[in-house]
Amino acid sequence: MPLPNESPLTLPVDRQTVISKARRVVLKLGTKILLDHYGNESKERIDKLVQDMIRLRSEGYTFSIVSSGAVGIGMRLLGVESRPTDLKKIQALAAVGQSVLMERWNGLFLPYGVHMAQILLTYDIIENRQRYLYARDCLCSVLDYGAIPVINENDSVAVDELKFGDNDTLSALTAILMDADLLILFSDIDGLYDKNPHKYPDAQRVSFVDQIDDELLSRVEDKQNDLSLGGMRSKLLAAQRSAQVGTGVIITNGFRPDLSGILNGEDIGTFFRPDKKYEKKRKRWIFFNHKIKGKIFIDRGAEEALTKNSRSLLPGGIIKTEKDFMEGAIVGIYNLDNEMIGKGITHYSSNDIERIKGQRTDQIKSTSQGRFYDEVIHRDNMIIISREDE
Repeated sequence: MPLPNESPLTLPVDRQTVISKARRVVLKLGTKILLDHYGNESKERIDKLVQDMIRLRSEGYTFSIVSSGAVGIGMRLLGVESRPTDLKKIQALAAVGQSVLMERWNGLFLPYGVHMAQILLTYDIIENRQRYLYARDCLCSVLDYGAIPVINENDSVAVDELKFGDNDTLSALTAILMDADLLILFSDIDGLYDKNPHKYPDAQRVSFVDQIDDELLSRVEDKQNDLSLGGMRSKLLAAQRSAQVGTGVIITNGFRPDLSGILNGEDIGTFFRPDKKYEKKRKRWIFFNHKIKGKIFIDRGAEEALTKNSRSLLPGGIIKTEKDFMEGAIVGIYNLDNEMIGKGITHYSSNDIERIKGQRTDQIKSTSQGRFYDEVIHRDNMIIISREDE
């Protein structure tokens, strides 16, 4: 039985339309796939992927690669059989494996005269708007020089609060940074199935998904392994985030990568339709930056003004704040039912909001010191989670 949100009748139009226009592409390859390709018996498959990229670059495509593998390569080099749980050991393995990982990527592309550029990221880069823009500028400049960026999490220095969690999440960030038209997540199976293909021989691949919702996520069963962190649920979350900022997504088999077939619009893997929910670049950054610094609770009138009338958040509708945060932080906006209805960049610190909450703007002007804003969060610096057309 097909998934409820599958729309076979719209597959040719949606898939072909998106892929025919796609020129900026992000590829994500996981540890298990890369380690398999580095064996002699499968080297021809990764060579085919590289050759496809070289040929397609001459046709106007640009590619960025999100590459796992540093920890896995470090494990193989040092004879470690299972991924450790101790952070210091993971960092050490990443430090051993990262240079070898880049050496192998360079070895694949240098025969064609193409250079690779190593980009290592941690989550704090997207928490700070300026650093986020610097990372974006760097990636775009690498492409301008004709090189291919290879992006990985900086596992050798990242601690828990600075980690993305897995490279599926990092690939979604890269798609946002690059304004990618298409994100291809190479997995160890042919795509999303209507049930677990490792358990049920009659499982059917799903060709097209219109929208990823909670019901779909709840039906996914992940297969565990000792090398990688991400599974199908992780890939679906990455696909969901990417699709919501206008990037088409395909999950497909990385052991048999067919980049040419995908970009020719063939029915390969599972295609996830993009939408334009967060089209403005600043709102994309707010959307992806999910580690909020604090909370602002609002009354019913303010909730209606924000969710139904596209208004800014004014002091008069604020009831209280939670946690300490500074001006310029991304904070969650919560209603009286303790539901987060949105988030945005605050003009005021939590201390200042506590001082001005419930007041009219004309009252604040007569008593405030220094710089003054009418809005606590301007609508241009805010996303409303519950509204489809935000």
